[in-house]
Amino acid sequence: MAQNRQDAVLYEAQGPVAIVTLNRPHQNNAINDDMRASLLRLLDDIRANEQILAVVVTASGNDAFSVGNDIEEVASLTALEAEACAQRSLSIHDRLVTLDKPVVAAIKGACLGAGFELALHCDIRLARADARFGFPGINVGITSSGSALARLQRISGMGAASALALTGGMVPAERAFMLGLISNVASDKDFDLSVQQLAVHLTTLSPVAVAETKRLLRVGAGEGVEAAALQGPKSLAACYAQGGATERLRVLFGGPGPSATVH
Repeated sequence: MAQNRQDAVLYEAQGPVAIVTLNRPHQNNAINDDMRASLLRLLDDIRANEQILAVVVTASGNDAFSVGNDIEEVASLTALEAEACAQRSLSIHDRLVTLDKPVVAAIKGACLGAGFELALHCDIRLARADARFGFPGINVGITSSGSALARLQRISGMGAASALALTGGMVPAERAFMLGLISNVASDKDFDLSVQQLAVHLTTLSPVAVAETKRLLRVGAGEGVEAAALQGPKSLAACYAQGGATERLRVLFGGPGPSATVH
């Protein structure tokens, strides 16, 4: 895929891992319409590419994953334009959530507003020790994404979510880890290796099992425990029918078939 240093989003395939890089470092990777359009196109391309088994969303520069929407762009929007902008962001979030491949957000520095929304719709979030998270939009009179706030509340609980969303304050990486917003905090020297190791591990898993696990998590979150329970047997059957579960079990047990019952 042709690209240059001025592209709002960079793409690189490192074997089965797609690296998607927010690329406006001089604007602290503020999200503008060019970036939204690029993300939509790239996520559609990644969905269609069977050779890609995992995705890492990261950012150029050293200071910010993303500070949120581009202030110069959003400051001049009409109400209808603001709604259309939010709909484009919602389309990106939906593509991340429904993508049948695992998506890792690699977060360093500021992860704020629309940048935080983007990260919350990734499956796994890793943060460098200097990362900080928040929704400062309320300080200038705007709301955050409804789906992002719902995810924030589901992950951290209503009390923590309300405090973060209503005050416009920020939390450091260690506090975000305690709230469950990120799965790991790494030092500057260990961060890139931690992201790489996780991405490589994800590519070793059954793509069908990963896709079905994402489906079950999504159904459980959106439709409840009963709906996820009903979907569970179908997802397990798909793992056997399409995902090579029997072959993987044979390899695990070192013989022509499983030597023990696995539940």
